[in-house]
Amino acid sequence: MLIVMDPEEISKKYSMRELRPVAKKYGIATRCVKKIDIIKALPPEALAELTK
Repeated sequence: MLIVMDPEEISKKYSMRELRPVAKKYGIATRCVKKIDIIKALPPEALAELTK
């Protein structure tokens, strides 16, 4: 069973500097975008990778 944190919890835990490489890996644009929007655009496997 996959347990994923809320996007708000993830945004408090990680900085943009830490999220950029993950977003780039999954093809999500990071320019002029808020951190919460990047987290919401990530696929479930990327969120699982962040919450490990």
